Amino acid sequence: MAASGMEVVHVDPTRASRHRAAFGIPKTDRADARLIASMTLAGECRAIVPNSPTAEALRVVAHAHRAEVANRAEALHVLRAALVRIWPVAVSAWPASVGGLRNPQARAVLAAAPGPRAAARLDRKSLAELLAGAGRTRAVEGEAERLRLLFCRPVMLLDPHVEEAEAVRIRYLLAALGQAVQQTDLLHGELEKRYTAHRFHQLLSRVPGVGTTLGAYLLAEIGDRPVERFDTGRSLAAYAGVSPVTWASGQTVRVAFRRASSTHLRSALHAVAFSMVGHSPGAQAYYGRHRAAGDAHATALRKLGRKVLLCLHYCMASGVPYDDAVAFGYDPAAADAPTLRREKPLDEMEIVRARDMLATPGATVTATARAFGVSRQTVYRHVLGRPRAR
Repeated sequence: MAASGMEVVHVDPTRASRHRAAFGIPKTDRADARLIASMTLAGECRAIVPNSPTAEALRVVAHAHRAEVANRAEALHVLRAALVRIWPVAVSAWPASVGGLRNPQARAVLAAAPGPRAAARLDRKSLAELLAGAGRTRAVEGEAERLRLLFCRPVMLLDPHVEEAEAVRIRYLLAALGQAVQQTDLLHGELEKRYTAHRFHQLLSRVPGVGTTLGAYLLAEIGDRPVERFDTGRSLAAYAGVSPVTWASGQTVRVAFRRASSTHLRSALHAVAFSMVGHSPGAQAYYGRHRAAGDAHATALRKLGRKVLLCLHYCMASGVPYDDAVAFGYDPAAADAPTLRREKPLDEMEIVRARDMLATPGATVTATARAFGVSRQTVYRHVLGRPRAR
């Protein structure tokens, strides 16, 4: 309606409900229409502040990117479930640290050999050609030998006719996953281009832990006119669903979760708060204080997201650049200033035990990683002191 040139106004539903209760108006469509019309004529409404076409275009692309990421995850889960049923080794052949089944190398090998029998017939030369064709440039022969030894292990086989039919299904699922990955990459490029053209791009780029995707998601929901749309930061926090709702009646006071909110902005803030805990010293200290006070993980992240959103609204309204020290109230030069702490996946005693385990004859990095519940990259980096060649 607003795009067609019509004047659109917003009537507060809480105020309308109070008017209805005060005048004893029944809850019907006709009565609601009369009530809203009378409130509009009396001036008890406010005009809708639209975003600029550039900000609205960013919002459209961001929603499309969200949907395509969900489609990619669904296609990946369906492919993994199909492989677990007939060939579980293929699922664990590519760890999550290199992208799992979404890795182009994994998709290239599975497209050429979608079943255990076909994979067992691949030699090292064929595997090396597939890996090189998928874009691998380092340690191609070593990776090909690893996959060859993995595919040659004895496994439970299905009937050849059934396995051939399952191979057709695997190839179809691989094609669906490849299309979803390609569409997601194309939309990410479009999202990045429109994100950099936003007027508040420089502000979001200064926030630790907020990259292109999260920053675009935030600006897509906040828009480029936050001061006109939201009078205060508290109004924006209520719109995002990170401010609680207080219900009071007599001696009873109850604080509840605000469900009437923008779900897209709320989920983006949750991801932003989670990322900032690992990249911002102030956010990490703020999160740690609330966790020590007894708050749950989601509650502490919601409070952190509210604080970040209030800071962003102030920066957008005043033009002051974002500063992590000012946002969380600490002096970086002080002796007691918070520092970014990164917990090691293995402590000193576990590293000594892992080295002793690797020193025994026949021990492998894979078995050691499984024994400690970590990835092989963690063993290479923290136990052996060198990155694993890929």
